[in-house]
Amino acid sequence: MMLLTLLAGTAQAEDTASGIPTPTPYVLVHTWATVWDTDEDPTADPAGYGDPEDDIGFKVRRARAGFTGKNDQWQYAVIVGTSAPYDALRASNEGDIDIVDANIGYQVAEGLWVTGGVQKAPISREAIMSSQRLALGERAAASEWNVPGRDAGLLAEYRAGTDSMEVRISAGAYNGNGSLETDDNAGKLFAGRAEVIFGEANPYRTFGAVSGTTVAVALDGWRNDDAATDTTGFGGDLMLRTNGLSLMAEGRMSILAPDNTDIDVPGVLSETSRLGGLAQVSYTIKRFEPALRFSMLDDDMDTEDNGDVADAMAGVTWNSKGANMRLGGGYVYRMELGGTTVSNDTLRLWWMMKL
Repeated sequence: MMLLTLLAGTAQAEDTASGIPTPTPYVLVHTWATVWDTDEDPTADPAGYGDPEDDIGFKVRRARAGFTGKNDQWQYAVIVGTSAPYDALRASNEGDIDIVDANIGYQVAEGLWVTGGVQKAPISREAIMSSQRLALGERAAASEWNVPGRDAGLLAEYRAGTDSMEVRISAGAYNGNGSLETDDNAGKLFAGRAEVIFGEANPYRTFGAVSGTTVAVALDGWRNDDAATDTTGFGGDLMLRTNGLSLMAEGRMSILAPDNTDIDVPGVLSETSRLGGLAQVSYTIKRFEPALRFSMLDDDMDTEDNGDVADAMAGVTWNSKGANMRLGGGYVYRMELGGTTVSNDTLRLWWMMKL
C-alpha cells in the first residue's frame, strides 16, 4: 500500500487505509559561492581537513529530492540526491546520485520507535542536525571526520518524560562498511546515545527565539569492526537555548587500529587516536542569525603535522518565515596547529531551500 501511495505522489490530509501516512514531497537545494580565498596556487592547492579547495565560483553542495511521511504509528523517508565533497581529502563517490535516506519506522510501544534502512547513526548533535538547520551552512571537520555517517541498519529510539524534561535513549546496529545498499564483510557498526533535555525548545536547531531556557546534554559511543580497521569512538555534546541565544559544544575522540590486514588495506598502519571538538554561539535577531564557531581536529594525537587543524568561522544567515529558505555569508579562518602553515582562508555565501 505504501509503495502505491508513493507512486501516486499525491499528498492528502488523511493517512491511507492501511494507516501508513500519505507522503509529503521533500526537496532540498544547498548552493554556495566562494567569493574570495587565499590559496596561493589555484592548480595545486594544499589539501586539508574541512577545506574543499574551492576557487572563486559556484557549487551545488547538496541537492536532494524524495518523500517523507509520519503519523503516530509510522514514519518513513525515501530520499535520493547528490553532494559535492566535503573537503579535498574525502575519498568517496560524492557527486553521483545516490541514496540519502531509505527507511521505515514503527512505534512498537509508547515512546519506542524502531526504524530500519539507510539512516544516520545516533552520534554527534551537529551530525544529527539537518543541514538545513546549521547556523553556518556547513558542519565542522570533527563532525564529518570523527563520527560515523549514514549507514544501513536498525535503530531503536526511546523517548519518555514531560514537557519540561525528556530522556532519549538510542541504540543502533549497522553494516558499518560505507555502503548504503549492501554488506561486504562480517564486521558491524554499533552505536548508542543517551540524552537528557530540560526545557521545551528543540535541541537540534539554533535559529529562533524561545521562551524560557532549554538545556540538552548527551553522551554517545560507537564501535565499528570493519574489514581491516577497528574503530572505537565516544563523545559528548550539549545545547543551550534561551531567548534568542544558542550555545552548542561537542567533544569527540576515536581510536583506530588495523585488523585483518590480509583482507583489505587498513585505514591506519598502527593504533591511532583522533580528537575533535567544537564550540558555537549564535543569536536570533528577528529573521537574522549571526553565529561564531571554533572547531578543531587532530587526526593523530601522537604526531604534530598538518593533520592538526582548527578553524574559526563567523557569519550571519537570514531566514524566511519557517526557516525553509536561508541566505547567508561567512568567513572561514583556517589554522594549522602543526606542520606547515598554509594560506587557505575563505569567504563564502550560501543559499538553502527546503520544501
